[in-house]
Amino acid sequence: MIKELKTLLQKYFGISNPKPTKTKKPTPAKVVSPHEKLNSLVEEIGKDMLGVRVRVELGRCPYCEHVTQLLSIHANYFRCSHCHETIRQYVNGSISYLPVDNKLTLT
Repeated sequence: MIKELKTLLQKYFGISNPKPTKTKKPTPAKVVSPHEKLNSLVEEIGKDMLGVRVRVELGRCPYCEHVTQLLSIHANYFRCSHCHETIRQYVNGSISYLPVDNKLTLT
């Protein structure tokens, strides 16, 4: 009887082994934070429309003392989205943002 069942399985379902096949474990989905989504969206828009690489970071503005989004305008120079002042990113073990005294350094 078992041989007959095996031949029926092979004939109708095209399988040679009546054992169930092993299923693969599902791969976990990558969790993307809202800040990463916004950062990648701004980079794409800046690259497509303006032709420059634009970065968005969160930091404390030294002028208005708010934690806001900072948009990069040049390498290591950012503009506060709250007060629109230009600040410089300084990295020395920790990231800090300093006021820019001379605006002519950007041109």
